[in-house]
Amino acid sequence: MASGSGGRDPAWRYCAPLEGHRNGTICNFCGLNIKSGGITRLKFHLSHTDPNSNTKKCPNVPPEVKKEMRQLLEQKGKAKAKKAADMEEIRAELQGTMRRKQYSLIDDDEEEEGDEDVHMYPADMHLDERDEYREAVRASKASEWNRDQLAGFMRGKRKIGESSQPGDPARRIQRSQSVRHTDPSPPIAPSLYKSSAAKQKSIKNMFKGGSIKETMGRLISKFFIYESVPPQKADSHHFKNMIFGAQQAGMGIEPSSPYEIKSKYLEMEYKDMEDYVNLQREKWETYGCTIMCDGWTGPTKLSIINFMVYSKGSTIFLKSVDASKKIKDNKYIYGLLKDVIKEVGEANVVQIVTDNGSAFVKAGKLLMKKYNLYWTPCAAHCIDLMFEDIGKRDSVAQLIGNGRKITNFIYNHGWLLAKMRQVCGGDIVRPGATRFATNYIALDSLLKKMADLKKVFISNEWSSHKLSRTVVGHEVERLMFDHQYWEKVENLVSIYEALYTVLRIVDSEVVPTMPFVYELIRLMKTNLDRLKAKEWVKLIIVDRWDRTLKHPLHAAAYYLNPKFQYRPGVGCNPELLQAVHEVFSKLDPNSDGLCNFGNELILFRDAKKGFGDRAAIVSRSKMVPGD
Repeated sequence: MASGSGGRDPAWRYCAPLEGHRNGTICNFCGLNIKSGGITRLKFHLSHTDPNSNTKKCPNVPPEVKKEMRQLLEQKGKAKAKKAADMEEIRAELQGTMRRKQYSLIDDDEEEEGDEDVHMYPADMHLDERDEYREAVRASKASEWNRDQLAGFMRGKRKIGESSQPGDPARRIQRSQSVRHTDPSPPIAPSLYKSSAAKQKSIKNMFKGGSIKETMGRLISKFFIYESVPPQKADSHHFKNMIFGAQQAGMGIEPSSPYEIKSKYLEMEYKDMEDYVNLQREKWETYGCTIMCDGWTGPTKLSIINFMVYSKGSTIFLKSVDASKKIKDNKYIYGLLKDVIKEVGEANVVQIVTDNGSAFVKAGKLLMKKYNLYWTPCAAHCIDLMFEDIGKRDSVAQLIGNGRKITNFIYNHGWLLAKMRQVCGGDIVRPGATRFATNYIALDSLLKKMADLKKVFISNEWSSHKLSRTVVGHEVERLMFDHQYWEKVENLVSIYEALYTVLRIVDSEVVPTMPFVYELIRLMKTNLDRLKAKEWVKLIIVDRWDRTLKHPLHAAAYYLNPKFQYRPGVGCNPELLQAVHEVFSKLDPNSDGLCNFGNELILFRDAKKGFGDRAAIVSRSKMVPGD
């Protein structure tokens, strides 16, 4: 439907919106379908005055309508000319060359059409005195207007009381309705809205006095503030490019219209993004790529599966599939991934990464049988499942539950929450419902604020407050001073921290983490041994590693990482060597390729030829694999 159908333009009386075309119209006189151009093009059609001769003339338009359309177009032309003159005036003021006149007509707000609030100033009045003179005139008018409105308001009330007859039900109903819908206070004087102190200053007046930098800062800030744009967006390079481009363009350049942004420029951005994606596709053929699959289910049970492609440091979004009406079993997931592999190119796909859901696991294993690629589970999801397995232990679940009881009690009572914020100087991080690692973050936050929280529960305000006499209040107070409980929390947090450190690294997007997963898990086990973690915790880590995360790709990436290759025992490790040969033979089963790879691998292991150069040796621990 045309966008302007609800506007005030008189020309809408002579047309109807064209369905399916946002700016389309249908002429009421000849039935011509105008698919674009909106109401302005319809005026050209009815007035027979299209300056570009791109619009067909209406053969059935009445003469009076044709005359009316020409008048409307003429008025619009004058308004544009006035706007252009105002822009020239602003330019003249900025350049300091505007000539002063003896008598001035100052429009209070040139952005507001139809504003007749102008003033004639005496010839001997100084420029600095004009604002006070204008405000005095407005105040006088406002006072007079208020007196008239108040008198009329009181007369109206007396008329309502005098005209009501007790014996007439209709009169009583009418009176009750009028009293119910009448505003008990008189209207506000228009001067309160038209005052230059109360309404937004015109751009021309804002540039009077003060630095241009400060004025531009205020204008830009108004857009951020009143359009609810987060201030952090000012750091966007797109925003900075916009400001720089406007500075280079100079005065008189009209900003883009909403229609241009959503049609013309959106199409241009789409074309640029399409070119960028095609450039990335060329990398897929050279370096290979990884397909990443991520599912999401919203509160309304809308289920979306997203597909992304990663290659040599760049990730692009490929497509999204609505799976709300599908049974997401392994056959369905297998079919989706198979289609994505065909779209990306079977020869380009090295790896597929999904979460650890049973359907994704089965589909991944089926794909490895059909194609020369590897399926691996998401490392971050695997470590999060380690958190879940540890949290299921009865002793751990009790510690987490008591911590949640403390935070919920505090946050469910306004007085206690305010007191806690006052003493602790901030909030307690509360455990989330999805990521199990948030239990560690919440307990760690509670542990750090333990000393200050104890001050709250030993204060006189707490002891005299009614909350201290409740059953839950007694229980929370007991927990706060249970030293054995806090020792157990401290031990659990230290174990969780060993896992959380690894989770943060593998869940980051700074560098590829594939070459480091093997080493990170080794370090995690070492830290757990140092912390003297219980045997059941180590068994959970080993079980999850062996069942899901341990993979030939991780072992091969670890072996081929120069940072770790030249450690004692790594280059000749038979398990790692077997993983490397297994991966290469699957990805490139060509016999010639296998032979060349074997020779290169020996040179790499023994640091011969280029691998033994000084530059290669120095960069072993500094360069990220893949750079």
